[in-house]
Amino acid sequence: MVGFITILIDASVFCAYANIDDVHHKKALKILEDIISEKYGKSIASDYVFDETVTVTLRKTNKKTAVNIGNFIINSEVLLIRIDYKVFQSAWEIFDGTKELSFTDCANVALMQMFGVEYIATFDRDFEEIEDIKIVKE
Repeated sequence: MVGFITILIDASVFCAYANIDDVHHKKALKILEDIISEKYGKSIASDYVFDETVTVTLRKTNKKTAVNIGNFIINSEVLLIRIDYKVFQSAWEIFDGTKELSFTDCANVALMQMFGVEYIATFDRDFEEIEDIKIVKE
């Protein structure tokens, strides 16, 4: 399994990791430890996830913590993928056809479908409604 992209990291995990007061902080520490050790193979996150992570972290904590989590993502082994037009179009179709997913979550689903990624690290329950996605939340 190692060598293949098999897990996408959602902003909820990065935000919980960055914020020691987050209810999921300890779980996020364990999840990211497992991801860094490549328990699930190679990992990806999108530039949308990066944006959401630093923005939410800034709002819930402070600028220093937001910069720290941004640098953590940039300097980690996580492959940071930019959303291109093809992924954007697919995300828009998913967004138009679902009830509750945010557009960033739809972009996550589109990336997972395009790269054949089966796992997502997230605390977002909306992903439970998506078929063929395995959620890592502990």
